[in-house]
Amino acid sequence: MSIHIKGLDFYPALVRRAGRLFEARFVDIPNCVVYGSSAIQAEIRAADALAAYADRSVKCGGSLPAATVVMGESNNRDRYVAYIKSPLRHS
Repeated sequence: MSIHIKGLDFYPALVRRAGRLFEARFVDIPNCVVYGSSAIQAEIRAADALAAYADRSVKCGGSLPAATVVMGESNNRDRYVAYIKSPLRHS
């Protein structure tokens, strides 16, 4: 199951406090991890990282993996799931 709205996919990133920084780690894209000084900055950097990953994948003849929905993850200000919009349009 994935989140799909009008041709767009959204990829879950686990955002959590990591000391003085916030880490955003994509569930469906191994080793795609970014950090920011705030949760918002980590989400923005996650969107940039997803765009860079998609660009490299397309140039190499690949595509993004299917997006999934994260169930059962606790949400609070220090740990939550953010859904990042895919830079690619899907039909």
